Order: sequence, then structure tokens, then C-alpha cells
Amino acid sequence: MLEEIIKNKEKEISALKLDQSLTINSLSKMNIPKRNFLQNIRDQIDNGKTAVIAEIKRHSPSKGYLRKNLDLKKISEQYENAGATCISVLTDEKYFKGSKKDLIEVKAYTSLPILRKDFIIDEVQIIESKYIGADCILLILAALSEEKFVALYNLSNELNLDVLVEVHDEKELNIALKNNCKLIGINNRDLRTFEVSIQTSINLSNSAGDRNVTLVSESGIETKEDIKKLKQSGIKAFLIGEKLITAKDPENELQELTN
Repeated sequence: MLEEIIKNKEKEISALKLDQSLTINSLSKMNIPKRNFLQNIRDQIDNGKTAVIAEIKRHSPSKGYLRKNLDLKKISEQYENAGATCISVLTDEKYFKGSKKDLIEVKAYTSLPILRKDFIIDEVQIIESKYIGADCILLILAALSEEKFVALYNLSNELNLDVLVEVHDEKELNIALKNNCKLIGINNRDLRTFEVSIQTSINLSNSAGDRNVTLVSESGIETKEDIKKLKQSGIKAFLIGEKLITAKDPENELQELTN
């Protein structure tokens, strides 16, 4: 599935590169304000609170539409009112039915920092992410060579974008740690079997040790008990999507999970 998504993304990138406005030089002429994604998470943790990146996800390739007629304004406000630390917005169109427009709208509806969640494999996507107002981007190590990852990570830092580096196993975690990544997301979904287990986060958090890195557990977080187990292993930040987006009352659901 990941290979198929990346092939499609390569086609999108070819079209994107025709846009002459998407250059570092053009960005330097714009004053694009930044909300501090990583610092917001660290501040929440330092204050003894549960840091949640609440996700806006319209559709899943395996489950179809998660919430039809999604009201972006309403859900952005619900997440902020419930105490979310940051908001993640899926912008992939073909497989997740998101859009760059979704991110732009959500940014206008909330004061929280915004993560652009997409399959970023080329520099032009990072420039575009800055251009549309993302405060943080996702880099998935499983989709990148180490050399390409380092190039994209460095460009993001140059453009003052925070980076959530997604890992799935010990090998990827070691690459992230070796490159002094500050914010590492552990995806609990096995890319080979698509099975989800929070034990992945627990195992990898033990491997990360006591380094100065903020770990985020991603996927499969369903209950307060899950959060409690993950906190006991040293993880204090969580990316939660489907559980919230499919809830009758996402605001209440988030409060229930974190209180």
C-alpha cells in the first residue's frame, strides 16, 4: 500500500514542480507566522498534562469515509475546547480524501499549531507545506532513503518547520536518533501486516532510553487504559485520529480520554 501511495505521490510532485511560485526565494519574501508545534507539546508535558495531537482525517483506505459532511470549523473548535495540544490534518487527496484547502481552513479556525500529515518525499512538498501554513510536517522513514530523509529534515529546519519523524521499528528509530531528531512518532501499525499494537510504542520507547527526545505514540489508541500504559513506558504525547473523528461527540471523547 505504501509503495502504491508513493508512486501516486511522485506523479503529484511532477505537477507541483511546474508551479513557479514554490521556491525558497519566494518564501523568503513572505512573512509566514509560525506556531511552535514541538514547544507546545513539551509545555503541555512539563505542566503534567496529556499532550494530544488530535487528527482530522476524512477517510481511510481500509475503512472508507470516517465522517461524512465533516464540519472543519466545528471539529477544530471542539478539539481546541477539549484541550488538544496540536491538530494534525491529512492533506493526501487520492487515498485519504483530504486537501491542502483543509489545512488552510483549519489553521484559520484554531490557534493551535498544525501538522501537515501527508507522504512527503520531495523538497517541493516542504516548500509547499510552509507556503500553506503548516507549522510541522510528517516525514515517514519507511518511505525515504536515509540520505533523502536527512536532506528533507535539514530543509525543514532551514524553513523553521518542526518535523514529526515517523518510525515503525528499531532500525528506523536508530536512524532518527542518530540524526538528533527531537520529535519522533512511533506508529503502532505494522506496515507488513497492518496489525496495530501499542506494544510497538512500549518496546521502542525502551530502546530510545532517556535521550532528550519527545516520543509520540500513533495509531490504535482507544482507551484511557492505553494512554496509562504508554505513559508508564515514558511516552507522554499521543496522536489520536479515528477514535475522535468517528465519535458522536469528539470534544467529549477527547476529554474522556485525557482526564
